Amino acid sequence: MFHTIFYEPMYNLLVVVLGVVPLHDIGAAIIIVTCIVKGVLLPLNLSALRSQYVMKRLEPQMNALKELQKTNKVEYSQKLMDLYKKEKINPLSSLFVIIIQIPIFFALYFVFSKGLVSDPSSLYSFVTFPEILHTKAFGLFDVTQKSIVIAILAGISSYVLARQQTKSMISKNENKESFQDQFMKSMRIQLLYVLPIIITMSAAVLPSALGLYWFISNAIGYAQDVYIKRKLAHLSPSN
Repeated sequence: MFHTIFYEPMYNLLVVVLGVVPLHDIGAAIIIVTCIVKGVLLPLNLSALRSQYVMKRLEPQMNALKELQKTNKVEYSQKLMDLYKKEKINPLSSLFVIIIQIPIFFALYFVFSKGLVSDPSSLYSFVTFPEILHTKAFGLFDVTQKSIVIAILAGISSYVLARQQTKSMISKNENKESFQDQFMKSMRIQLLYVLPIIITMSAAVLPSALGLYWFISNAIGYAQDVYIKRKLAHLSPSN
């Protein structure tokens, strides 16, 4: 199922893009494929960010409902669901965006772990593998090999993106933090400091194509986050 749903589409998409980019440059192909993937996931990102904004704005109402939780958990759950429905909030949208990217990343890993070779059994009938294929991105580095420079760029970009995305997790009331505030602060620390280190170490031992994908994905993600937050600024609790 993974092979059919994720590996084959990603493999064929990369091959198609390789066939049309100038000089069949693998670096340019990876950038274009990353842009396509981010574009497909854009509606999910929009939904996730909108939910974050609206939930932040509704914090006073949600905190009031917490008092009801102490006496009647069933009624609390029902009213919370009604609030989500009324405001069109999907609290799991952010998690889904992260989960859907995991198999996409693994699909790319399997594509490049084989050295990006012709795989007739996975190639669609209307797709032709390039006769000449250079695995050097922009003539600088082999995407099928490791690259510490690309790994560092992937880690740094992950930190910058996490910093941008977690600004709203900072509690304004440091003297009286709720459990949710403490949880969000802990998550922010994990995203800011732990995840970039993991990504850097992982990218350092994996084909540099994956580090390049990470770096480009983070750069696009940063631009998307800035754009979307400006677009949804009217939902900010400060407005």
